[in-house]
Amino acid sequence: MRLSPEVDGIERVSPRQRLRSAFLTGFAVTIPLIVTLLVLGFAVNFLTNTVNPFVGVVNATFGTEQLPELVIEGFVLAVALVSILFVGLVAELSPANGTIDRSVTQVISRIPGVGSLYRSVDEMSELLMNSDTESFQDVKLVEFPDENSYALAFVTADTPEVIETATGNGEMTTLYLPMAPNPVMGGHVIHVPIERVCDVDMSVEEGVQSIVTSGVAVDETEDAAVADSVGTATEGE
Repeated sequence: MRLSPEVDGIERVSPRQRLRSAFLTGFAVTIPLIVTLLVLGFAVNFLTNTVNPFVGVVNATFGTEQLPELVIEGFVLAVALVSILFVGLVAELSPANGTIDRSVTQVISRIPGVGSLYRSVDEMSELLMNSDTESFQDVKLVEFPDENSYALAFVTADTPEVIETATGNGEMTTLYLPMAPNPVMGGHVIHVPIERVCDVDMSVEEGVQSIVTSGVAVDETEDAAVADSVGTATEGE
């Protein structure tokens, strides 16, 4: 005789179901932590590789070869952060706000080969850091890299008419398709016919969060939406 899974209103949970539930719970808890550690590891490696050339300069100048390399790297990084803060304060407190930034941009832009790269990075940093811009305020879905495979992208501008004419398309839109987990370090600028772009009910913050967590935050958002809808239905009853 097979026992009913529910006795006296109490649902019995098999060991297999418990293990599955525990595994899913552990997965949900640890994956965001792992992704965070990966992003932090990438940032630490990037900073370490950046300051390494200056470590030799500090050692040669001050004769600090006997000190641990980690201490010298920390010192160089601290000096760099203080310098960035000092430059920012001077730029903001100067009578003609923005003059220093424009002057630096003009000087570097005149350097062959370096100027174009600097202008591109400068424009992208302004786009990502300026909360008042309207160019980065809409999230879309676009087929990438294959048909029926969709990626999150951000509307940046209307496509120039010269591109629409060259491709023989009608209305198009220009999208920035960032790469996970660091949308600042790389991505694709694509021009897509408007009919190939799908609207999605996500804010810019949710879109960026989904990218930097490699999609983990999408599940969290959906779970929260389901919980809200269930709670509303229960209250209605």
